[in-house]
Amino acid sequence: MSFQYPTRDTPTIVDVDLAASRVSRVAVIGANGAGKSTAIKVLLGELKASGGEVYRHPELRLAYVAQHAFQHLEKHLRETPTQYILNRFAGNDDQEAIDFKANNDEVKDVTEIKQFYVEPTTNTIKPCEEKKHFAMAIEVDAILGRRDDKKEKTKVYQCKLKSRSVEDCLWIERKVLVKMGHLKIVQRQDEKEAMAAGLQTKSLTSEGVEKHLKQFGLNAEAASHTQIHSLSGGQKVKVVLGGSMWQNPHILVLDEPTNYLDRDGLGALTLALKEWDGGVIIISHNKEFCNAVATEKWIMQAGRLRQEGSSEERGGDAAESGNKEKEDVFDQFGNKVDMADAEKNAKMMKKELKDLEKQVKDNKKKKILSQDEVWEIEDRINVIKEKINGEKKA
Repeated sequence: MSFQYPTRDTPTIVDVDLAASRVSRVAVIGANGAGKSTAIKVLLGELKASGGEVYRHPELRLAYVAQHAFQHLEKHLRETPTQYILNRFAGNDDQEAIDFKANNDEVKDVTEIKQFYVEPTTNTIKPCEEKKHFAMAIEVDAILGRRDDKKEKTKVYQCKLKSRSVEDCLWIERKVLVKMGHLKIVQRQDEKEAMAAGLQTKSLTSEGVEKHLKQFGLNAEAASHTQIHSLSGGQKVKVVLGGSMWQNPHILVLDEPTNYLDRDGLGALTLALKEWDGGVIIISHNKEFCNAVATEKWIMQAGRLRQEGSSEERGGDAAESGNKEKEDVFDQFGNKVDMADAEKNAKMMKKELKDLEKQVKDNKKKKILSQDEVWEIEDRINVIKEKINGEKKA
């Protein structure tokens, strides 16, 4: 992708092509003005790419700690750390993310929007083609829920229609909603579902938050009986990190952590990140910290990216232990994984991957798929490949 600020004559970043996942250990480095902050803002969604595409998995939970970490707390100085987290994540949603999205509205491309109607005889949703169809066109007012359609192998969304009651909600496929111009509210529902999934093992109560903050070195007195403005700088940083990790994120983005952590704090964070199973993206000028955490570098120079290393190097000692007995594998909740079932799933994924790749190949000859359908299939191919590669590494 590329990005150009409206007030400038040339793009700030050009031909940036990169990916991050739960195995990522990335350090973003470059001189001031090289474009590294702009690239990360596009990745986070703060800026919209001028050209190209930015794809985010529907289940992704992404946490961000700003360069000036205390800005997360500016509106909450008269609250205790516990109250801050209780209020921020009330309703199993991240209020910071909601406020952020509210200030980042995207303009819809009206030329790409299509209208759909409900076929009365089959009760199915079809695109409007004739004049009588446009008179029956439906309009989505809000999305209330989401579920997996196992038969169609896609996600469907419970939609309230304009001028209709909640009892008349319809379940509509993701690709149909995108064609209707509702990508933004679809992504918001995905974020809510991902957030709820990340909080299944946590209780949003004062006791639950106190227990969580204790893991970041904040005792109960500071967590529940001291207002944030009375905390020391180090304690405030612990609150910020604790808040960012409440949702059990897949990827954590740290912007210049050396700005708000002393040497001891940075050392503790380095050890914690080495033990953590999620992905990490660090923007920092501290070479020692980057080398200790990252195995991959995104080097920005004059708006262009040079990639060095690979996050696959993480856990690279596995090759040396080939003769060792296989260790038990556990999921994120501590349950032992049946490797026989895992092998069956791997075979099923490989078969699905082969079928999807055949569809793409056939479409090049016969042109039987729409561009949206091609993109959807390609996205699914990328997801399957990531899963297969992840299991190989495991």
